[in-house]
Amino acid sequence: MEDVMRGTRQRTRRAIALGLASAALGTAFSLGSPGAAMAQPIPPSGPSQSGSSVAGSSSNPQPAPQDMRDGLDFWRDMGWPNWHNIAGREWFTASAWVDPATHRQHREMIFTGGQYQDRDGALRSFMHAGHAGTSSTAMHYMGSFQEYNTTIYTGPVNSAVPRRDARRLVRAVNTGDVWWTDDHYSTFHYMGRP
Repeated sequence: MEDVMRGTRQRTRRAIALGLASAALGTAFSLGSPGAAMAQPIPPSGPSQSGSSVAGSSSNPQPAPQDMRDGLDFWRDMGWPNWHNIAGREWFTASAWVDPATHRQHREMIFTGGQYQDRDGALRSFMHAGHAGTSSTAMHYMGSFQEYNTTIYTGPVNSAVPRRDARRLVRAVNTGDVWWTDDHYSTFHYMGRP
């Protein structure tokens, strides 16, 4: 039964991803609906964007932990939405289903972030030093970075929006280079261009 539900959720995610990717070809890409719940902030104890360290390189990429890969796959399958920083930062439903045992409606939610500012310059310094490969060194990257959460939250329909955790992906818009962090930007791990 669990395998059937998992397969249904995966097919639903793919169908939603295709629909959202098609919508992105319009004049603006906006996830969620008017009045969608806004994300709750990271706990106050979360680190800031100052003094970040970066691990890995193009010759030694750092794969994301298994529990972050579903989120990575989700965003990649959707074509990395918001990469022009068009849409707001908000929650949206990744999939929905009805539990056959309880007849209760459930949904999976994920958050798309906005532009990551790289205020301490850690990611640009990493790229300029050639750690992301020769293409990022040659272009002296000055482009934008986009933030994505990786946790897919599951809960009953109409339940409270969960508090976001500290797990994120950051993607260089112009090159496709991706970093993951599980401590809200204190440390980054370069994973290449997945």
